[in-house]
Amino acid sequence: MSSILVVDDDARIREFLVRWLKPAGHDMREAPDAETALGLVASSPPDVVLCDLQMPGHGGLWLVEQLRTQFPAVAIVLATGIDSVSPAVSLQPGVVEYLVKPFDRERVLAAVARAVAWAQSDAARARERGNDAPLDSWLKTGRSRP
Repeated sequence: MSSILVVDDDARIREFLVRWLKPAGHDMREAPDAETALGLVASSPPDVVLCDLQMPGHGGLWLVEQLRTQFPAVAIVLATGIDSVSPAVSLQPGVVEYLVKPFDRERVLAAVARAVAWAQSDAARARERGNDAPLDSWLKTGRSRP
């Protein structure tokens, strides 16, 4: 069973994501902000963090930076209400996928499945040792971003 941490300041969004992902066999946790999420990850790192980009206080990019530094094996799926995500955002190390709100259930399930596969791959274990190249090689194996 994979573990997913949903981070969004909107409780309704968290509720929908948990409702969609839990029946797919994922162990779910929630956080309303980046700071709380980082504490939850520190106590028990999930396989995937599904995180909103724009939240009060520290946003999603801050959380991505913290996760890359402290927990490089955690796969990240970013969520945004912005139609177009810049490469500076979507190509952050460890960001396996990004989703645009409003969410489509099938797209969420597919994105999380790709992130879980990345987290459980040899690439993630190599990243734990500090090697940044595995994400590139993982992506070259036929898995692609939107």
